[in-house]
Amino acid sequence: AQTAGPAATPTVDQRQSEQQQRINQGVASGQLTPREAKKLQRGQTKVAVAEDKAKADGVVTRKEHAKLDRLQDKQSRNIARQKHDGQHR
Repeated sequence: AQTAGPAATPTVDQRQSEQQQRINQGVASGQLTPREAKKLQRGQTKVAVAEDKAKADGVVTRKEHAKLDRLQDKQSRNIARQKHDGQHR
């Protein structure tokens, strides 16, 4: 992955990593059922695919960054909702 340049997305990468850790922690603690974890993993993949698509032309525009932010905001809410919904494995 690039570390600088117009296609660099370090904040997206950092946030993806943090959200992945939240999912892993939820699985480890039992706050997430296997089904919930699988669904959240699909959300992580969706963000990663959108990020790859945004980077494809070598430039991540402001609009593309905003879309990635929205996807990650939604994913963050989904993680929080699933971890605190009272369902346990």
